[in-house]
Formats: sequence, C-alpha cells, structure tokens
Amino acid sequence: MVTLIVTCVQLSADYQHTKTGIDNELMAMDLTFGASLASSTWRFQGDVQKATLTGISNLPVVTGVKIEDPQGRLVLALGNIYDGNGKQIHVDADGVGSPVTADFLNAAIGHRFPILYRDEHNVSHDIGSWTVYSSRHVVVKKVAYGFMLILINSIIKTLVLWFIFLYVFQRWLGTPITKLSSFVREQDLNQPGTQQDIALPGKKQHELHFLADAINAMLASLRKHMAQNRTLYDELQQEKESLRALNKSLELRIAERTRDLAQANEQLRLLSLTDALTGIPNRRCFDQTLEQEWRRCARNGRPLTVALFDVDWFKHYNDQYGHIAGDEVLRKVASMLQQSVGRAGDTVARFGGEEFALIASDTDTEAGLSIVHKMCDAIFSLHAPHALSQFGRITVSVGVASCVPPAHGGDINTLLQAADAALYRAKIAGRNQVVVAE
Repeated sequence: MVTLIVTCVQLSADYQHTKTGIDNELMAMDLTFGASLASSTWRFQGDVQKATLTGISNLPVVTGVKIEDPQGRLVLALGNIYDGNGKQIHVDADGVGSPVTADFLNAAIGHRFPILYRDEHNVSHDIGSWTVYSSRHVVVKKVAYGFMLILINSIIKTLVLWFIFLYVFQRWLGTPITKLSSFVREQDLNQPGTQQDIALPGKKQHELHFLADAINAMLASLRKHMAQNRTLYDELQQEKESLRALNKSLELRIAERTRDLAQANEQLRLLSLTDALTGIPNRRCFDQTLEQEWRRCARNGRPLTVALFDVDWFKHYNDQYGHIAGDEVLRKVASMLQQSVGRAGDTVARFGGEEFALIASDTDTEAGLSIVHKMCDAIFSLHAPHALSQFGRITVSVGVASCVPPAHGGDINTLLQAADAALYRAKIAGRNQVVVAE
C-alpha cells in the first residue's frame, strides 16, 4: 500500500511537472511567433500567415492553432481547435473542418494571445488574436517513458520486500503461531483434570515465548474460575426459581400499570384535541378531522362544506367590556354553535382567536347554507349586548366554501382559502352575514 501510494505521488508529480513545462512552452510562443503573425496579419500576407501556422502546428507540443479577427470570427486555422460555437473540430491543410469527439485525453487546452501591431508612429493596433492548443495526450506521451521506469522500479521493490516479508514471517512467526493456535484449539475447559502447558522451542527471548507463558497462565486461571463457576451455577439455579416467582408478580403489576398508562394517554390525547377556553375541538382537531373527511369524500365522490365564523368587532368588545367578559362571550358562542349544528357527524371547532369553523361532510352548498344560517340565528338570539356594534349585540360573519374533493390530487388549503376569502368579503360588506365562495 505504501509503495502504491508513493508511486502514485511520483507519477502525479512527474505529470504536473511535464504539464507545467508544456504550458510554459505554449506561453513562450507569443514571443517567438507573435511579431511575425502581427506583421503578416497587418499586411494581409495570407501565405506568410499560413506558413507560420504550419510551423507552429508542427511543434511537438502543439495540436492546433487558429487566428481570429477583432470580432472573434475565424480567419485561419490548422489542427484541433475550438470553433466559435465552443465545439472541437479538426482543420486540415486545405482549411476543411471536421468534428472531433472530445474525450479526456484529446480535449484541447488553449492559450490565447492578442495580435498587436505597432506601426512606424509607435501606435499599437489590436488586429485580432491567435490561439495555440495542446492536449493531455501530449503530456502523457512525453511522460510515458518516465511512467514505465517508475512503475517497473516500484514493482521490483515491492516484490523484493514481499518475498523478504514472507520468509521472515514464516521463519520467525508462522511456525510458532501455528503451534500456538493448534494448542489453544485442542484445549477443553470442560475437563478440568486434563492440564497441559505449551512450550515453544528455542531460547525464551522471543515475544511469542512471552505469549506462550501468558496463554499458560490464562489457562490456569480459567480452570480455577471454571471450578468456581460450577459452584456459583448451582446457587444461581436456586435463585432462578425465586426470581421466576418474583417475575410473575411483576408482570401482573406491569399489566395493571400499563392499563393505567393507556387510560392516562387517552385523556391526554383528548385534552390535546380540545380547546381549553371553550371546551370544543381545537385547531389541531379541526385539521385532523378535515383531512379525514376530505379523503373520505374524495373516495365516495361526495361534497364537503367548510364554514369560517368570525365574531364581529370582538376587539372592540374586549376593549369595552374587558377580556374576562370576552372569554365568556367566546364560551357562549362556542356552546351555541355546537348546539345548533344539529348533526352528529358535523364538527364545530375553535379556529383561532374569535374565529370558529364548521366541517359538514356529505353536504353541498345549499345544505351547508341552511346549517350556517341556523347557527347564525342561534348566535343572534343570544342577545349578548355589544355597545360598539352597529347591531347592538354579538353577531358573526361567515364565509362558506363547498366542493367535491378530487380522487387524485387537490389541496385542502384551497378550500380553506376560499372560505377565508368569502369571510373577508362578508366583513367588507358590513358583517353579520353569510357569503359563499365563488
């Protein structure tokens, strides 16, 4: 593993060094060919340009070269280049281009240089650019010989070290370890009368001799503890009988406590679904019930109606009569709504603050309006005084929305948003009225 890692590092370093050298050669080409290309381009000497490009492309590190005008249009090219669309093509000596399938090795790597011509007045003119290309294949080709030497050297060193390791291991470790493993495998602790020790040949200076001594001491200790364990086992058997009777008693007590815990959990569940102030279902219970009824009506193709109730000018009521009186009004409104709904399958819940909600399954818009008007009349009949209301008593505004939930897809929130929008229009229209969603 170490040899493999070192070899990879060497190969990577050699590759990077060669790649850096090729990049430096490409960058230095601007000093060598830049002036010639600028002069021939300025004087429109196409033959000189083509000869210069041919000379550049024949260099070992170059796979392609091109010249572009100031607008980026291709003027002249030779070899593997990238065209104006970013696609790699090969341009032959006749200027005919053909597409090239780019892979990891032959993907062109270019260096672009500006073509600047300085005239007799020492004025610099930007007359285009030229780009020289190379590829990873060139780098790999230059370092291939070095790669082979490094690989051969690493393989030879690895094989030599491996054979040395195998000889040392077999001579000094293999035979003693085999003897130790055979001795340990033959031991039978269930027969305390048979006591054997292992002795390795040679002077007792090797670590395996210390291991053999430790095994002998461990076996002696195990035999001693095995005799003690047999005595303890007989005692444990007696304790086992007494524990069995105790476990039976504990199981009865656990079953009793489990029943008590189940009853307590059921009470907690009911409390979590009940509004503490009004005693009717809370928003959490409303959301769970609405989701269940939505799915049931979707399966059966039945309509579902949702109504949102809002106590009119409730903030003004709190400011006028106090929050304690406001809480009492909310309790009366909740009780009256629940009493007047009239159907066991319908759900009245506190939606939040002074808002209440109704879920009426298997109910279309017409039937839902009938139920809602009955509930509004019941609230109006409370005759709960409200000096700051234009009606002189507690009233509610209601938004009603109905639909047949689709069997696939659909969103419950769309139905709630429609009911909420209808409630908002009821408030805008003057309150104490029922508005049906479009």
